[in-house]
Amino acid sequence: MIITAVKFRKDGFYTQPFAFGGEEGMEKFDKNIRYRGSLQNYLIDTGDEVILVDTGLPAGAP
Repeated sequence: MIITAVKFRKDGFYTQPFAFGGEEGMEKFDKNIRYRGSLQNYLIDTGDEVILVDTGLPAGAP
């Protein structure tokens, strides 16, 4: 298995509903609250399949 970092961006953010997965419904979270984060994409090559993992959002994303 090979894991490769594809992209890294600093100074990103997660809104509260996104950070908590919206499990309890969007109305339970304040979309104006943001948490610091970064965009980190990883490519995982298992030999049989290739998986792209996207773990965040870049700053300025709508």
